[in-house]
Amino acid sequence: MKLHHKIAFASIVLSGSLLSVYPGSAALAFDASKQAMLLQKDTASYNQTINSGNLQKLDSSYDSFTSSIKKTELAIGKTSGKSVRQKLNETYIRPAKIAKERVIYEISEYRLLNYINSKLVQANIETADADFAKLNRLHQRSISIKAAGNYKALPAAISRELDNMKQAQLKKYHFLKESLNPNNPDFLFPRLTELKNKWESLSEQSKKDYARKDSWTLEGYSKYLGYLPKHTGFLYHLTGDQEYKKMTSDFIALYRKFYMYDGKLMSPEYAEKGWWYRDPFARDSNSLFEAYKYTGSKEILSFVDEQAALWIKKVPRENNNGYTVFPYGISSKGEIGPIEINPNQNLQIAMLFSSLYWEPESDFYQSSLAKSIVMNETEAVLSLQKPNGALPLTENLPLVEDTNYGGYSGNMLYELSQMWGKEKWIESTADIGRWLFKEYTMDHPWNLPEDKPNYAIDRQESFNLISRTLQFYAAGIPDASVKSWISFAERKFPDEKLYLLERWYFYQSIPRDYLDSRITLKNQLPPQMYAELTADQASVRIAAEELNSWQITVKNTENGQTVLEKTAADDAAFEMTLPKGSYQVTIEAAEANGKITKQSKMLAIDGDNTVIPAQVLLFDRDHRFFEKIK
Repeated sequence: MKLHHKIAFASIVLSGSLLSVYPGSAALAFDASKQAMLLQKDTASYNQTINSGNLQKLDSSYDSFTSSIKKTELAIGKTSGKSVRQKLNETYIRPAKIAKERVIYEISEYRLLNYINSKLVQANIETADADFAKLNRLHQRSISIKAAGNYKALPAAISRELDNMKQAQLKKYHFLKESLNPNNPDFLFPRLTELKNKWESLSEQSKKDYARKDSWTLEGYSKYLGYLPKHTGFLYHLTGDQEYKKMTSDFIALYRKFYMYDGKLMSPEYAEKGWWYRDPFARDSNSLFEAYKYTGSKEILSFVDEQAALWIKKVPRENNNGYTVFPYGISSKGEIGPIEINPNQNLQIAMLFSSLYWEPESDFYQSSLAKSIVMNETEAVLSLQKPNGALPLTENLPLVEDTNYGGYSGNMLYELSQMWGKEKWIESTADIGRWLFKEYTMDHPWNLPEDKPNYAIDRQESFNLISRTLQFYAAGIPDASVKSWISFAERKFPDEKLYLLERWYFYQSIPRDYLDSRITLKNQLPPQMYAELTADQASVRIAAEELNSWQITVKNTENGQTVLEKTAADDAAFEMTLPKGSYQVTIEAAEANGKITKQSKMLAIDGDNTVIPAQVLLFDRDHRFFEKIK
């Protein structure tokens, strides 16, 4: 301590006659003197930091400076003599508190902004609105307090830094809010949105490379090429952004130029194996068919038709267990793979040819061969289903229940059931849901090595949990239990998105808000209609998220008279009695989203008063599988 400081403080103490009145007061006075000198030094240093405008340094030294003030106040409080304490407080404490109070609100704002940032970097926005409101209150309070107290203004650099921090956090918050908004398609696949924005500036070589990237993250390469155009087609469907549509078409051109091997679409991974397998063939083709339905681009459908025709030409169907099915594939040397039934693969084949059978623009529209393929592949799979609803991993592993792809197989069976309306298929789909829900719970969601012989391979991924949702929906598992299951999948795989806006969107009948109550976006596809009409029977299946009504009108083409008109909003079974003649039968379905689907078919009746049994089955939020099971 400098000599003149000691003398000054001693004169203050002596003027109160402390030494002569209070025993031991000299020691307390010395402690107060020592602490006051330290505080005076700290105050000068802190004022220098304030003047520098360095907010980070102000924050890092704020707590120690506050602690120094408290220590000095405590020491002075122990000093005898009211006038002495007042003088000490005025000389040392007041300047320190003024320095502290000049920045107290700025430090609070700074710390709150850092807290907000720490939450946002974890993608946690639950308290963000309340935190930003608190930040605004702090700022307004600061303005009013400082105006009333006539505090010296702070360097402009401090307010600039706080404002920059706030704007940065707000930008991050709004980005996260949008990216976490399940209704925002641009943030469903954020990497694809980024790719779209730079697509036209890329070289052909770069586009070629992207065309085989993982379709969800664009990180690493995928062995399935169809998912990427499916995703960009979906984004076009929801946004109407023509650049997504162009990207989708560009992928087809890139596939034709770079990824065709003897006319077969294959990823380099499968091409190196030298085999054209039914799994990638059907999976890619199904994905591309979805891309066609989202975009309406005929070149995509033509590509799928070509691949399907080539598959039929190259890969011979064979009999297995009474069903004529395709084998695993064909090698580049012409070798034919095993004929073994593998549920998810056979159902992929069935899905593809079913979609083409019902697509009026397809070369396979109403093709008897396509229908034969669908029936044989599907029934072959169901011949393996156990009484408890379980599907085996493969035909040759009957003791291994497919807890990995059981949900995936059930997804395709769900769509096939909507297309064809077969009661057995509907019931089998619900049986899969009940089996998976009852026998593979959250405590034991899939078979493990200790379950042998009911075990073959681990595929523990979020999809193998979330894919069961559709069968749960079909089986009528309580909604609360299904939502708990979805939350379970999210918790178990926190780093994997579930993509619930897109999941089974193409199937239409499972509502988006059933999967996530935050999704308010409605399915924008028109109702999907599958109608079969002969002189012997009429059968119509309609799938949509929420149907308003359907109508069947029968008009005599010879005299133009309407002989039958029926309108309803539920499943129906009825009879149409028609005299001999030629008729136009028009079927119309209206969706809650405003979309209408209409089909007309010609019908010739040769006998008088022919009675035609008719059935209409609806599949939407109000007409679920379990409700149709007798």
